[in-house]
Amino acid sequence: MNPTHDNTGVKIDQVVSRADRSEFSSIKSIVMGIVEIINNPDSTVQELKQIIETDPPLTARVLKISNSVYYGGRGRIGDIEQAVIWIGFDTLKEIALNQKVCELFRKEERIHGYSRPLLWRHCVCCALLCKYVYKMEFNERGENAYVAGLLHDIGIIVEDQFLHTQFEQVLQRCAGGDTNLQDAENELLGYDHMQVGGALAKRWCFPDELVHAIEAHHSPDRTPAQFERLAVTTYICNHLCQKSGEGYKDAPRLDDTLYSESLKLLGLHPFSMEIIVEKMQQEIERRTRRGWL
Repeated sequence: MNPTHDNTGVKIDQVVSRADRSEFSSIKSIVMGIVEIINNPDSTVQELKQIIETDPPLTARVLKISNSVYYGGRGRIGDIEQAVIWIGFDTLKEIALNQKVCELFRKEERIHGYSRPLLWRHCVCCALLCKYVYKMEFNERGENAYVAGLLHDIGIIVEDQFLHTQFEQVLQRCAGGDTNLQDAENELLGYDHMQVGGALAKRWCFPDELVHAIEAHHSPDRTPAQFERLAVTTYICNHLCQKSGEGYKDAPRLDDTLYSESLKLLGLHPFSMEIIVEKMQQEIERRTRRGWL
């Protein structure tokens, strides 16, 4: 075994272990539970209700959003089962996941163009794009597509929280606007946020498809064939988010050749992607007006 590679794995495991013992653990059980329900076609409303209701603040936020004008509510929804009837099971799963994961992105500190709220905006944009690609291009629900987009950059949050001094140095290296975050990470840390995010996803026992999407969202060509579609979709959507200017941009130097090859691999057309990006931006604008981002 390559000793350098082995040492890198130990370092990643150490930082992921720290994350797993921190406030990350406060979202772990609920996020894992929602992901399990998303992946189980036989899951029930009662199962989702039980998970949400273990967290009263989450329950309150879910009901508040369910009652908003955006979903046509008029103050009629008083419990989770009513919310399911009113807005649908799939939408409620998405809202609950959003609200819980968002807790990790609330720190307002801004460093060299990076902040957690900006990263959150980027992740929500990517999640919407992934969902739209699966629905509009593949005619599938894509249970893991939204989750992959939402969590693809969770490794950045881990680095920000548990390697903060080194992470500031990484951001400093990127400050000129011509260095990708992952290049600076590999140079200064010896690994990148894709590896950290993938390791956390494995520790949390996420489906293999999700793990590979998270750990390959900048390098989809490294993904095993059986997990290729979600990983490549996540890469494409992340690329589009970088170009759209929505939220934090961690890759100013984009590989347009790899992007074109990825589109061809999945049978997607650039014009279709333009339509999907426009749909995402309209949705982001609506959410921003309502103070959800």
